Amino acid sequence: MHKTLRSRTTAVALCLAAGLALIAAAGVTAARSAQPAAPFWSLMRAGVGESLGEYTFDSLADLKPGAPASGVFTPAAALVEGTIVGIEPGIAFASDDGATTGPIVAHDDPAAAVRYAALVIRVDQVLSGALGLGLQDGKIRLQIEQPLQVGLAELRASLGTAGRGLFYVHNALERRRAEGRTVPQELSGYLASVHIPIGAGVFVEQRTGEPVIAPLMDDPDRVNQILNGVAPPPEPEPEPEPTGPNPPKPTDFPQEEPTDPEWDGSDTPDAEQPDTPGPVEEEPEVDTPTLAELRARALAGS
Repeated sequence: MHKTLRSRTTAVALCLAAGLALIAAAGVTAARSAQPAAPFWSLMRAGVGESLGEYTFDSLADLKPGAPASGVFTPAAALVEGTIVGIEPGIAFASDDGATTGPIVAHDDPAAAVRYAALVIRVDQVLSGALGLGLQDGKIRLQIEQPLQVGLAELRASLGTAGRGLFYVHNALERRRAEGRTVPQELSGYLASVHIPIGAGVFVEQRTGEPVIAPLMDDPDRVNQILNGVAPPPEPEPEPEPTGPNPPKPTDFPQEEPTDPEWDGSDTPDAEQPDTPGPVEEEPEVDTPTLAELRARALAGS
């Protein structure tokens, strides 16, 4: 009798201990899930290479659908006001030698050298131009390079900060055809389903009423130029190369012999100087407009 009672008491104690452990684990999980996700665009642009080359447009007016083509830059097909509501796997390539030229691999393939995601944008309004291919159920999919070290699950967890904004877009297949570029057969279906941002023209408010950000533009001076009409600072003039005779070398001057009688002829090391960090060059802050202000400027063509 006593043995049976003791066993039941032990079993109850073990059940209580297991229950408390489960409650504690659930509390830890809830605390972790309560931690705010990183802002969407800080993840989406983490480690993505900077744009290279010379700019071929100078203002929002150059991006606007219907703007005169300059011969080196073609404006967007549509200016869309929309909300980012999802993200999907796009396409991936095993080589980064050129955009969309390498062998196609699965989106989650570890061998992918370049990976694109498709932002699902609910089209709230077409402000200018017209959408063609790729518009489905009132949504378009915008192709954006996805950092290799950031997964779709992490990006989906941050979608609440992806925002709403203005998007200068063109269907990828129609853009290639308009530019007279050949379209590989294996890519045509995918290209018909996605849009591409023209001139890095993505301007979003992460929270309602906040100034917009330009997440695809790498240079603050460039953002200031496009959104505020402020010309970028001029490039520094290269220093002229000397045209006279070669500058003298230390060996051209007579060397003084040291007077120390115990000197053995070897060089004396210089005294170590403490490291003094040079001035840190900070990126300029840019005052950007709100979405309502930017919409008014974009429609005015300024």
